[in-house]
Amino acid sequence: MKSDTHPDYHEVVFRDQAAGYAFLTRSTATSDTTIEWDDGNTYPVVDVEISSESHPFYTGKARVVDSEGQIAKFRRRYEETARGTTPDNVLHSAPDSEPTPEDVVLASGRDLNEENLQWARERIAAEGRAALDRQLP
Repeated sequence: MKSDTHPDYHEVVFRDQAAGYAFLTRSTATSDTTIEWDDGNTYPVVDVEISSESHPFYTGKARVVDSEGQIAKFRRRYEETARGTTPDNVLHSAPDSEPTPEDVVLASGRDLNEENLQWARERIAAEGRAALDRQLP
């Protein structure tokens, strides 16, 4: 077996700067700074900015942000389907005619704005009726 192939694995104290929390573990990390631990021995100390003691996910202080009302949009869209509203009742064009850009945008679940209408016009020009049929369940 070759010697000197593995890094030096030793006891190190990791200190969380944000929470003032420190813990002793084994690591290959090194530091010139040392600290006297509770057991009376001196160990190298590695300062970290965040650990499980200060990270919002682990402390339970994480915030859930509902940007643009995604949950409300989902509920609104599928609440109508549950009440018996089908895509055929909402569409402007007849099933056998060319779809309107508004129909393609609504069927895709996008917001009805000029950018999405332009996207729908391009889809209709490229795919015809399939642009709408592809969006419907």
